[in-house]
Amino acid sequence: MSGPTASDKGILRPQEAARHIDLRRYPVPGPLGRYVERYWSVHWDLPEGSSYESVVVPHPCVNLSFMPVLGAEVHGPGPAVSRHPLTGRGRVFGAKFRPGGFTAFTGIEGTALADWVAGAATVFGPEADALGAVVMGGEDEAGAAAVTAFLAERMPERVDARYEELLRIVAAMLEDRSITRVDQVAARFFTTPKALQRLFQTYIGLGPKALICRYRIHDAADRLATEPDVDLARLAAVLGWSDQAHFTHDFKDLIGFPPSEYAAQCASAGRELVMAHR
Repeated sequence: MSGPTASDKGILRPQEAARHIDLRRYPVPGPLGRYVERYWSVHWDLPEGSSYESVVVPHPCVNLSFMPVLGAEVHGPGPAVSRHPLTGRGRVFGAKFRPGGFTAFTGIEGTALADWVAGAATVFGPEADALGAVVMGGEDEAGAAAVTAFLAERMPERVDARYEELLRIVAAMLEDRSITRVDQVAARFFTTPKALQRLFQTYIGLGPKALICRYRIHDAADRLATEPDVDLARLAAVLGWSDQAHFTHDFKDLIGFPPSEYAAQCASAGRELVMAHR
């Protein structure tokens, strides 16, 4: 079994988010963990007339999500941040597949999944809608047990050796901060950049360069949230960018604004949090 292939990073302005939402994570038991990284849920209870928009830098994963109104949906890995406007009181429950795990589980190629949203019934049949009613009708723990039983019945009979290799590669890319280029990955795993490109596109729908960039931007956003005064040129160098300009370009391209602006937002949120607790 591979190690972690997704971090707990990705929510923008986490200090602000923690005042509005309750994010919970749950482990996946048994062999199903080969395909599903974890279960998660988001709970919120906002004052009447107020709203909050949760903004997330997505992981290169497919999520099977359960929502009160929309029902059960499958969300592919998005190319940009996802925005979730929240009002009133509510809850969402989800299963985060490992990168490539949904393809290995269902046989649907990753090239079809990038930025893809579909009703879960289109993949798993009408039983997915019934599962959604069970998940939304109880507590998180009961929902996790129901999803585990549902997916365990549909697990592939054979282990996909190429997928297992992909997991080892992705786990290394996530864990080893010294990996900043595709050729480094190819050398470590005795393959070629072109072979890596084919493998990642087949299973994830994103290339290896995109994954390296996504993981490092997760790291950058996390660091800026906790240390908004960090030197941006040094941060860019530590995380593997050739210079601050390329770092700024990639950060803005994915998140929508430059790292300096994001750092200012996080600093402002931190000051508001301090004032609220005085």
